Amino acid sequence: MDWFQHCDAFGLLLKKTEFTDLEGRLLAPQEAFARLMALAEGCRKRKGLCYCIGNGASASIAAHFAADAGKNAALRTMVFTDPALLTAIGNDIAYAEVYAEPLRRYCGQDDLLLAISSSGNSPNIIAAVQTARDRGAAILTFSAMRPDNVIRALGDVNIWVPADSYGDAESAHAFMLHYWLDTLVSRMLGKNGYNHG
Repeated sequence: MDWFQHCDAFGLLLKKTEFTDLEGRLLAPQEAFARLMALAEGCRKRKGLCYCIGNGASASIAAHFAADAGKNAALRTMVFTDPALLTAIGNDIAYAEVYAEPLRRYCGQDDLLLAISSSGNSPNIIAAVQTARDRGAAILTFSAMRPDNVIRALGDVNIWVPADSYGDAESAHAFMLHYWLDTLVSRMLGKNGYNHG
């Protein structure tokens, strides 16, 4: 596949992305992103936290989004990237609890969880999503690979990319997160002149 074919294939992948709600109903893309705006703006208004989690490259994407959202959209964010915390929980409890355990201590009904998992089946991401649900937080999931992955059915808004490769899944997730954030910042600029330059 040459470069232009690859670009065309990636664009088609984005267009085939599916958006669903907690009941599994399909959402039109603009409706889904409108709900994302409402979740983020509600979290900011309530002075809640947006927790951003993932594994590997998805952890990097989550951290990147958290940094940009905090800096550019005045959204309070938190990522669990402290190696002392992660290794302590992984060693003393279980790796599957590295995100769920701190969420049990901090997460509440004013908060938002952004969970990114290409497979949608990572035990630590599933445990975190279930914990956030138990704590009353709003949940957004990004997944790919199999259409029946676990977290795709657990979020208030679920974004599933029909990608077979991690590269395409991760690139699509990053692309859509930037779209969401850029739209959120544009709305802020229109409402109160917030300058993120």
